[in-house]
Amino acid sequence: MEFLLKYLGDILQGFTVTVEITLFGVFAGLVLGIFLAIGDLYGGRLVSTIIGVYTEFFRGSPIIVQLFFFYFTIPSLLKTTFDAFIVGLVVFALNSAAYQKGYIKGAIAVISEDQMMAALSLGLSKVKAIFYVILPQALRLVIPAWSNEFCSLTKSTAALLVIGVSDLTSVGLMIATHYFRYVETFLVIAVIYLIWVTVVTKIADKVYERVKIPGIEISA
Repeated sequence: MEFLLKYLGDILQGFTVTVEITLFGVFAGLVLGIFLAIGDLYGGRLVSTIIGVYTEFFRGSPIIVQLFFFYFTIPSLLKTTFDAFIVGLVVFALNSAAYQKGYIKGAIAVISEDQMMAALSLGLSKVKAIFYVILPQALRLVIPAWSNEFCSLTKSTAALLVIGVSDLTSVGLMIATHYFRYVETFLVIAVIYLIWVTVVTKIADKVYERVKIPGIEISA
């Protein structure tokens, strides 16, 4: 394992890239997913159809294809180039938003009808009812699903090596190829992923236990 110590800085840098793209994807995806869910539920048929096409594209195609599309196809059509790291951020945010839209829409549907009628009867507008009454409760319900999305997105960052982003897996491959020590190298890489995912999901579980709404749950 001593040979890995020579690359400790590269491993940390790769891990940092993995964390940056994962967290950006999850949180930007959450924000976009909220607006997609609201648009899908309350935006009318045309808006719902457009959101449906968007969702099907990102949920129905491999993330590697999406990375190729945004890194090679679009720049080729526009006769320009995109930075690989920026493409990674954008694709992971858009991909995560497509999934989180479904989680948030499901959570809103669980609590929406009675809560909406109660809010409207108190004189709130529909927009205020959504953002002040429905959404705060929906976000509490969606934490378990959000935790699963974080795990999935973290593991998907390994696909970034196809566009040349030096994430944790990419660095591991570089080291393993140089020394022909695949077992030891990827054992360490796997342990790093495992620790990172376990820590964050445990934190999410603790947060959910503190804020969950008794008697109301949705499947993740």
